[in-house]
Amino acid sequence: MPCECIRKSEKNEWLESTLQEASTAVRSGRKVREVGRSLNIPESTLRDQLKGNQSNKLQMGRKHVFNEEQENAIANHFIKLANVFFGITPTELRSLAYRFAEMNKIKNRFIHEKNCWSRLA
Repeated sequence: MPCECIRKSEKNEWLESTLQEASTAVRSGRKVREVGRSLNIPESTLRDQLKGNQSNKLQMGRKHVFNEEQENAIANHFIKLANVFFGITPTELRSLAYRFAEMNKIKNRFIHEKNCWSRLA
């Protein structure tokens, strides 16, 4: 049950081939700002590409904590619990997801102190 989000923003609308084309144009002598405007690529993105700070895979948003297989395992567990009429609150769900990540030594971005993940359950 991985999340499939519908795109809401107009950011990152260019193709990787367009970004490569823009970087070759700048290296051949054109100005960064001029190339960015002509190809609708932000100047900062183009500068990052030229400096080598940007990876080839353009991805927006945060990185996922769980991969698809782990997410399906958690979802199936909650579905089994629901089928035996064992309701889970959203707080318990977050707590179990935190414990799953900690038990499997998965690097996560849960804020321990603020949300008290470790004290739940």
